[in-house]
Amino acid sequence: MVRMVTRGRLRAAVLLALAGLAVSAISSAAPGVAAAARTGPLGPTVCPAPRSFSSLPLFARVRKADDVMVDSNGNVWVSSVGGREVTELSPAGTVVHVFADQQNPEGMVQLSASTMALANQRSDQVVVFDMTTGQSKLWVQLTPNGLGVDGLGMEPGMLLLPDAAQGNLDTVPLPPFTGAPVTVATGLGRPVDATPVGDGTLLVSVENAPGLDRVDPVTGTVTPAAHFTSTDDVVVRNGIAYVADNGGGTMSAVTLSSGTVNTLVTGVKAAQGLAMRADGTFLVVDEKSGDIRVALGC
Repeated sequence: MVRMVTRGRLRAAVLLALAGLAVSAISSAAPGVAAAARTGPLGPTVCPAPRSFSSLPLFARVRKADDVMVDSNGNVWVSSVGGREVTELSPAGTVVHVFADQQNPEGMVQLSASTMALANQRSDQVVVFDMTTGQSKLWVQLTPNGLGVDGLGMEPGMLLLPDAAQGNLDTVPLPPFTGAPVTVATGLGRPVDATPVGDGTLLVSVENAPGLDRVDPVTGTVTPAAHFTSTDDVVVRNGIAYVADNGGGTMSAVTLSSGTVNTLVTGVKAAQGLAMRADGTFLVVDEKSGDIRVALGC
């Protein structure tokens, strides 16, 4: 199942614009939750102690919430495969719009101020979704083979398209839609999200072992980045990959330089969407309860 917004989804812009906010956001968190995030010559990254999902601040509750994306205005978009809806929430978590979508909406990444790419799992396609009207236009049609496309990602100039049904990772030029999908890696199992690392490689979350792959899109080489049972969404910030592990019911942080895994959140019954907000905090989705809660990173 799914994974985010904001997935790539403005991730490159967020990383550059908000790197300086991460420490202040964490240092202002509740006592006992926060630990200073430090990187560089002073020492290794310090992560907060694990927290149970139910103890985290509740942002919103959306029936059968799956994927989540934060747009350029700070509004939060939530897809519901089971509920067949796309919900827009304000930065405070109140409902702004609810759009029906009978094609089982999943992954989302923002394309412009008023449009986003939306994965429709039922029809195994990606559409351009008008965020004002809820209308959509077909962009990419994949070849159905069981469960269709799940999550989406983005890097400069390219949509990252995990072709879940075929086990491939594709790239597609962003608007003005000048090219067809190009397969850059195969044999991934069921890939469900992808995001750039920042060094030319890509991270791909998969619903099978090893859980998190690293892909060189030039050579097609695939290597394990970390080991999880079944992951959904992945977000990269400051050399750390944040992963929603559906199989383990956790949100974890993977230090990419060392492969060290730190568990940040436990007890997520159905860990699905994961997105980073402008203040450096994360929205974690539990599909079973519909809860979207706020977690801290490292």
